Amino acid sequence: VLSELSRFLLSGGNFPPFFCFTVLFPEAAECGLKKQSAYGKIAKTEKKNREENSVYFLFLILSGIFQGLMVSLNGQLGNYYSLFGICFFVHAIAAVLLVLYVKGKEKKPLSFRGAPPYVFLVGFMGVAMVASSSWCTLRIGATAMLSLSVIGQMISSALVDHYGWFGAEKKPFRLKQLPCYALVMAGIFLVVQG
Repeated sequence: VLSELSRFLLSGGNFPPFFCFTVLFPEAAECGLKKQSAYGKIAKTEKKNREENSVYFLFLILSGIFQGLMVSLNGQLGNYYSLFGICFFVHAIAAVLLVLYVKGKEKKPLSFRGAPPYVFLVGFMGVAMVASSSWCTLRIGATAMLSLSVIGQMISSALVDHYGWFGAEKKPFRLKQLPCYALVMAGIFLVVQG
C-alpha cells in the first residue's frame, strides 16, 4: 500500500489528505512530498530546456530559409559578376557587419590569437561554398543545388561527430542510423529528379 501511495505521489497525482496515512506514516508522507517537490523542479527544468530547444529549432529553420534565399540571390549575382566578384561582395559585407558587431556590442579589440590555425580554413571554405553554390544554382537551380549539398553536409558532419574532429564531442556513428541516411538520400533523389 505504501509503495502504491508513494508511486501515486511521485507521478504528480493529487493526493487526497488521508488522515490515517499522515498519522500512521508521517516519515513516508514527508518523503513523498519532498520527492514530489523535487520532481516538480525537474519538470520545470525540462520544460525550460524544451523551450530553449524550440528557439534553436526556430533559428535553424530561419537559417535554412536564409540559405535558400542567399543561394538564389548569389545565382542572380552570377549574371552580372564573376564568381570571385560575388565572393568578394558577400564576404566583404559579412566582414564589415562582423567588425561593427564586435566593436559595438562586445567592445573588445579584434584578435586572432588563441585560436588554432586550422579554424581559419573556414574563410577558404566560405569562398568555395559561395562560388560553387552561385555557379551551380545558375546551372541546375536552387532546389537541386541545396538538396545535393545536404549529402555533403551529412557526410562531413557524420565524420566530425564520429571522430571528434576540431574539438567536437565524439558521437560514434551507429549502424541503426543508416536507414535514416538512406531515407534522406532517397528524398534528395526524388527532389533532384522532380
